[in-house]
Amino acid sequence: MDWEQTIDTAIKAAMIPLCTGLSCWAFVEAWANFRLLVRGQWIEAEIVGVREDSDGEGDPRFYPEVAFSPPDSDEVRVESKVGRLYPIDRSTRLRVRYDPAKPQRVRLEGYDRPGLFSCLAAGVAGASLAVGLVVNFVT
Repeated sequence: MDWEQTIDTAIKAAMIPLCTGLSCWAFVEAWANFRLLVRGQWIEAEIVGVREDSDGEGDPRFYPEVAFSPPDSDEVRVESKVGRLYPIDRSTRLRVRYDPAKPQRVRLEGYDRPGLFSCLAAGVAGASLAVGLVVNFVT
């Protein structure tokens, strides 16, 4: 086995767990999206705070913290995992889709993350790539 084959084998061996891990993450995200799609309920939420941060390149990002009170439950406060480039007006109310079984699991309207289809497609692509690498690695 020459050095080119050794490098090729090492790259394939490193890509298998990477593809497997990314596809698992995508399937977990797809499951969370599916649960919100099936069980989620919409409710109005009040912006109670805004955290300012920056992305890796120094551009500002604004993350709203919202509060809402589901029926038969205490107030829930959640910070968005997705930020925006421009400041957020605190007087604005947002619609929030939350999971009644776990009210901290929310999606804020207008603060999008990858959806169900995107996550499923990424999971299938990552799993297919991992299987293809294993087959190629073994043969």
